[in-house]
Amino acid sequence: MSQLVGIVLALCLVFQVSAAATLCNGHAELCSRPFNEVTFYSTHASFAQTSPTKPSKPGTQYKSISDQLNDGVRGLHLNIQQGDTATEVVLCYPDCDVNNGGTLQTTLKTVKTWLDANTNDVLTIFLEGVGTDASPAGVIKAFTDTGLDEYALKGKPSSWPTLSSLIADDTRLVVFVEEPSIAATNTQGYFIPYAGNVLKLDGPFKYGAEWTCGPWNRTTESIMLIPHFIVQTATYNGKTYGNMPYPFNLGTTNGYQYEWHAVVCRGGQSIWINFMEVDFYDQGDVKTPTLKLNALPIPNYSVNDYYPTFFDADPDLPDL
Repeated sequence: MSQLVGIVLALCLVFQVSAAATLCNGHAELCSRPFNEVTFYSTHASFAQTSPTKPSKPGTQYKSISDQLNDGVRGLHLNIQQGDTATEVVLCYPDCDVNNGGTLQTTLKTVKTWLDANTNDVLTIFLEGVGTDASPAGVIKAFTDTGLDEYALKGKPSSWPTLSSLIADDTRLVVFVEEPSIAATNTQGYFIPYAGNVLKLDGPFKYGAEWTCGPWNRTTESIMLIPHFIVQTATYNGKTYGNMPYPFNLGTTNGYQYEWHAVVCRGGQSIWINFMEVDFYDQGDVKTPTLKLNALPIPNYSVNDYYPTFFDADPDLPDL
């Protein structure tokens, strides 16, 4: 009897391991899809954390990067600047006088720890800042010193691999770099330049402005990035900024407007929506529309939730 129980337990364990191995970013349906045919939500200035109740400084997110990753965020936007030493790179938004998120290396350590523990997930990092003064050598050093370069996809492939291929090859990190000079200094090729690869649409936007989907000049870009967040002009410590976070009306911005913006831009552009970049991702609901965009099942939804609602437009006419 005990031998039979042991066999059953062993079969259950094999089933659980096999089931886990068939998931890619939490969904079996995504495994066969190329990287550029999946929609992810990503966090703008992911490191710029603040408090929702008693903020001591402006920020773009209410949760830490670890929490973001555990909640399903699969794209991190890191604004890089030069630190105090020749090889130190720091993360700041809109500059280091407002929100200094510490060093790039510290954040990459957090990411490395998470990737070590989550072996069936593909993650993307965007290193942002055109014309940044960040040292290219310092940026590369942050990746190599943390060991995160071991997970990085080396070079932009001629066609994007599927999520299951990235997972099987353990190249589960894709790194896009906005500043061309930094991308060019990486001889291993895992800094993929925005130019020619990432179509970054218009944005950010001021409150009341219309969400738009330009520019309309795509050439070879195969990844679409949509900045879906609102900024405001505000003064902080005597200095005026035009791109300060706007932590209001988030239920609307990260609600139906998120879905509307994505669908309209998908219709206007000729490639898939890959990244919806948001502030305060945990406010509103960006998860449900992202599931819809990926044609994935929505928890607690049934077929009946998709039926249209009919009404009697003219009660005087006989029913059909």
